[in-house]
Amino acid sequence: MSHPLAMCSSEEADLLRLEEVFSTTLARTNSLILQPLLSADPEPSDPHGRECLRLLQQLHESSQRLWEVTEQSLHSLRQRLYHPPSKGLETLLLLNSADHVLQAHMEYIESYTDCVVMQAFQKVSKRRSEYWRSQRKKLQQLLSWASSEGSVGTTLCQALSQPLTQHVQKYILLLLSLRDTLDKCHPAQELVMRAVTLFGNLQSFLRQALDQAVATQALWYSLNSRARQDVLCAPARRLLQDSQDIPVVVAPLRAERVLLFDDVLVLLQGHNIHTFDLKLVWVDPGQDKCVLRILTPEEEFSFCTRNPQGQVVWQWKVTQAVCQALRGKKDFPVLGSGPESSLPPDCRCVAYTFRHEGRFYQATYEGDWCRAKLHGNGPRLCSRGTLKWPDGRNHVGDFCQGLEHGFGICLVPQASEDKFDCYKCHWREGSMCDYGICEYGTEEVYKGYFQAGLRHGFGVLDSTPQASQPFRYTGHWERGQRSGYGIEDNSERGERYIGMWQADQRHGPGVVVTQAGVCYQGTFQGDKMAGPGILLCEDDTLYEGTFTRDLTLLGKGKVTFPSGFTLDGSFSSGTDKGLFTQGVLDTAALPPNPASTRKRQLGLGAFPVESRWQGVYRPFQDFVRSGCPGEMQEALLGFHVQSSRELRESQEYLSCERSHPKDCAGSMEDTLKELLPHREPQALQQYLRKALSNSRHPLGRLLRTLMLTFQATYSGIGANKHLQGMAQEEVKQHAQELWVAYRGLLKVALQRQGQTLEEEDMETSLMFELCRGEAVARGLLHVHHETEARRR
Repeated sequence: MSHPLAMCSSEEADLLRLEEVFSTTLARTNSLILQPLLSADPEPSDPHGRECLRLLQQLHESSQRLWEVTEQSLHSLRQRLYHPPSKGLETLLLLNSADHVLQAHMEYIESYTDCVVMQAFQKVSKRRSEYWRSQRKKLQQLLSWASSEGSVGTTLCQALSQPLTQHVQKYILLLLSLRDTLDKCHPAQELVMRAVTLFGNLQSFLRQALDQAVATQALWYSLNSRARQDVLCAPARRLLQDSQDIPVVVAPLRAERVLLFDDVLVLLQGHNIHTFDLKLVWVDPGQDKCVLRILTPEEEFSFCTRNPQGQVVWQWKVTQAVCQALRGKKDFPVLGSGPESSLPPDCRCVAYTFRHEGRFYQATYEGDWCRAKLHGNGPRLCSRGTLKWPDGRNHVGDFCQGLEHGFGICLVPQASEDKFDCYKCHWREGSMCDYGICEYGTEEVYKGYFQAGLRHGFGVLDSTPQASQPFRYTGHWERGQRSGYGIEDNSERGERYIGMWQADQRHGPGVVVTQAGVCYQGTFQGDKMAGPGILLCEDDTLYEGTFTRDLTLLGKGKVTFPSGFTLDGSFSSGTDKGLFTQGVLDTAALPPNPASTRKRQLGLGAFPVESRWQGVYRPFQDFVRSGCPGEMQEALLGFHVQSSRELRESQEYLSCERSHPKDCAGSMEDTLKELLPHREPQALQQYLRKALSNSRHPLGRLLRTLMLTFQATYSGIGANKHLQGMAQEEVKQHAQELWVAYRGLLKVALQRQGQTLEEEDMETSLMFELCRGEAVARGLLHVHHETEARRR
């Protein structure tokens, strides 16, 4: 009976013997080298010694796994050789699970080179130097390839690496021989070819890994500072390029030495060590062939080489190292040969903590980068990310060119526990701009517009009802202060001020309405009325004269009673707060004509109606003037997000819902297209009714904002018959502005269709006016009823 091995190829028999020898070698190196290294007593007390022991333990585990895989390969070979008819060549583990075998080899290589870099063999063997000297002859007899010269540590390194090197080399030779014995149509031909390629790549990877480990180990010797070693030395870190080999001049930092590792770029400058995470390094070749520009989040510098060849080497090495760092694993088979593109992407998503003084100092950013800036790519052209400071400040939102730009939410902690200022705003070039909602730790809330980080334009500032001095201001702001036309409700004093402001104080013409129905009109300076003014009582009694700063009658004045009687004289207050008068009472005058009430209507001449609410109209006008871009729609229509308390509890800033369409550009397109078919009077009337009742339509949003100002002025205390004239003026003005807004939208819609807006004839214009008046009246009434229903 013939021997089973005779029924298979000699290459398969050689593979069997090769695996048997390698398995035996692994077992012996484990028992003669790794186990004694790990069992040394006592355990190291210094951090470096403990790290070396950990690496040796890791090497022992990877060696054990490699031995187990080798045993599995042996088993499959034996099954094939002793049962050839039933076991095809493709059943060999070395062929059908080549990736599994390869992975075991690579884990061993990485563990071994980590030990080489940290000099683990030399460090641990010194603790039992007498034992290892006694074992030298035994090692040399067992491992004939080990050199008889050199230290014990060197002998151990050779004993643990050379068997693997030789084994991989023989693998390749035997697999090539096996390939030559197979027909091209053999079912295992493709598997053999793939195994040849994989183990050929492994051989290249092994050579590079050993070279890098030796070079990195030598580097730690060359650094003349122990502090530098402690900062830079890490087991998995490998040196890829050293400026001592290919010199570079760094400008403007003037570093004395440049080290490129597989995870960081290092500049040594005196006692300073500058490290740059390769995930956030961008390489930009300069116009000069000897210059290479390096971009990082907080630094920009250049490498100047002696010749173009040096620049090419540095550029290639840095570029490939960046690619490898972004992939999070070493290239296989060698640096620069990864399956992905050899050029790193411009846009990346990486976490980074800012180290330089500035607004972002000590903040950790998690989000998108583009060429060293907090920035996005593609249609958004801005990144989305999170900034977190150690003191508890958080900013989540969009960034562009390194600054907050777009919608963002910022939480700023206050001194008291669990108190935050929460800014939910639009940002432009690092500052709050356009529309925003801010909830302050004092429980005050501002909803309105910003410019350069300050309240600017129209806005509403509200205190809580529980505040010690509750108030609401609805009006205009300038550089963070109330300025221009505005309305303030002061619940503590029970009065409402309607008028002009400057530098956060009532300044200029103004009207004060009290809960008692008394109205004052005059000129304010430094928050107080000064000079002549008017006082109107609920029964139409009219006083014209001068006041004290606390609105007490003082000096010359005239009182006109509802009966028509007049009292002209001097007024003053006594010690008991009573009113003293000295003058002439005229009882001969006729009662005033009820049809002529203008004199008893306040505010008509003091506040030109067309300039009262420019802060409301202007954002809409700017939106239309710029062509109604979709990206500006949210800043115009506003949004709704969670309260700051909900945000603090969930910390899910980016998932907070904002009540605006996800695709603003598409939404605005639909709005403009809908305008075109509704230009006939009857269709226009229906369209305006629908638009004005829809808060997400630009016209509806504008109407609601105007109604907010109307109610802030004329509801509650302001529902005073002496302000009816002002209210009627505003309704007419709002109707005109809404009509102009509609015409502006229609003009943009036509322009997008390549058409122009033509002037209507007189008859059509008149019909439009009628439609407009009815639609606006219905819209105002609809919003008013909604507000009253919510109040009830």
